[in-house]
Amino acid sequence: MTMTDTTSKNPEHVQRTAMPFRTFLEGVHPSTMKECADVWYLKKYPSGARSRFVLCPDIRLHCDKCDGEHWFRGDDVQISGGEENTPAQFFMTYTCSDCQRQSKLFSLHIAPQDEGYASVYKFGELPSFGIPVPNRVLKLFDGADAENFKKGRRCESQGLGIGAFSYYRRVVENHKNDIFDQIIKVCKKLNVAEDLVAELESAKEETQFTRSIESIRAALPQGLLIDGHNPLTALHSALSGGLHNESDADCLASARDIRIVLAALVERIYLLKEDNSELSSAVQRLIAKRVKD
Repeated sequence: MTMTDTTSKNPEHVQRTAMPFRTFLEGVHPSTMKECADVWYLKKYPSGARSRFVLCPDIRLHCDKCDGEHWFRGDDVQISGGEENTPAQFFMTYTCSDCQRQSKLFSLHIAPQDEGYASVYKFGELPSFGIPVPNRVLKLFDGADAENFKKGRRCESQGLGIGAFSYYRRVVENHKNDIFDQIIKVCKKLNVAEDLVAELESAKEETQFTRSIESIRAALPQGLLIDGHNPLTALHSALSGGLHNESDADCLASARDIRIVLAALVERIYLLKEDNSELSSAVQRLIAKRVKD
């Protein structure tokens, strides 16, 4: 779309800091207001009339239909005539550019400022904010704790750090042995040193997840590392903080870290188990073919 912006540039613009509107839509939870840049523009018509439009930037979101992250696109929204600094409430509708079946609806309030800046408040969005918890993570937990993990995800999406952290820590502590069992299975399939398996078995006997991790001295297999680091150590760092000693913002950051690292660890466990199974099948087929020949 061709835009005509009638605002003039301000030398103070280079010193002004604001969140890109795309970043706000993609990553800010509802019930939040931020100052954003590149939010709106004025379009001037040949008749001399003017209309204010809110930009609809391309955004990257999780698509349930495609089961992955894809580009979502929409149309710019006209919110008023040319009146200056008139607040407005409106909806923005996006559609997945790949499947064309998944939509995303934002409910917003903006208070326009100069040069395309605006204070933007997000009432809500549908589907709800945030990436869904992968099914492979939920399969680690029983019905009740799978729901608790989802509740933690909802708290995280709403910026409720203490609530999210509490749910995640409870679920991880309750299923400490399940997590260790999955890691032990992978280690045995990969024929790692017996010392590591013995340490993992011993660590399961600890009552707390953090104490279990502290008792492990041997390194995990390379395939389970995340950016070269032990994910269990990362989980320990996130879980070891106390709720009474942390701010809500700190708890929110720790909760997010727990979810991301746990999901990455589960994904690596799954891939190693699958790869090993496929490799074994391939070897068996090749051996059988050689014997037959």
